[in-house]
Amino acid sequence: MRPIFPTLAFALFFAASPAAAQIKPPSSQPVTLVSHRALYDLRLADASGAKAPAAASGKIAFDFSSDCGGYNQTLRQVVDLEPDEGEAHISDTRTTTFEDAAGADFSFSTARPAGEGGELDGHAERGAKSVSIALSRPEPFRLSTQTDLLFPTQHIARIIEAARRGEKVLVARVYDGSDDGKRIYNVTTIIGKPRRGPDADRGAQGPGFAKMTRWPVSVAYFPADRRDGLPNYALSFNLYENGVSTGLKLDYGDFALIGELTRIEFPPATKCGP
Repeated sequence: MRPIFPTLAFALFFAASPAAAQIKPPSSQPVTLVSHRALYDLRLADASGAKAPAAASGKIAFDFSSDCGGYNQTLRQVVDLEPDEGEAHISDTRTTTFEDAAGADFSFSTARPAGEGGELDGHAERGAKSVSIALSRPEPFRLSTQTDLLFPTQHIARIIEAARRGEKVLVARVYDGSDDGKRIYNVTTIIGKPRRGPDADRGAQGPGFAKMTRWPVSVAYFPADRRDGLPNYALSFNLYENGVSTGLKLDYGDFALIGELTRIEFPPATKCGP
């Protein structure tokens, strides 16, 4: 099962935090991210396709940290699928990534069961005229593409910036090292009306959440050669202005999972600079 997670760059904003990492989209105030750990509980939402399970549950554990020069992220997604007939299937995927603060380098490593793709390691580097992508596992592979490509943390920053400007649609070319690591996606994000007030997720009951603006967003991933029709996969979530996301819905086609933020915590701040 492909792990679907909105940005691999969720965080909570503290204006005075010395650990805050800033991503600077063009013509906007910086999007500020801090180190954090988040836990999401997964449960079955819709199951109407021919391959839909009778039941499903799981968890997503996500760890984001800024080391001043960039963003380290780890994600583990475990899903237990119970079919109508036969034995249950447990999907366990672990991914680690690093993206430098300037958006010039992105590296990733993924461990999956052999039947779901096995191990994957790769690196992407942005040059003056192109972005070079290279895989070392499961086998060597190289690809060069245009520099308008976004990496995951850059992408979430663009979504937040567009939402602040009141835009309803954001279209971008994104590379996140997912699937077999060879795919670049045309990603269309639909941004809903801003909201404030109580959040249904248990992990978002702190007073800071109720005071912040959030937007319902839907993100669809299309192959590099098209932007319409049915996407390869899609997800939706509530995106806070500070980067935190709640109310995940992960759409796998034959079925969908709901992901609820149940816990979020923050490690000690790392001081950057002299």
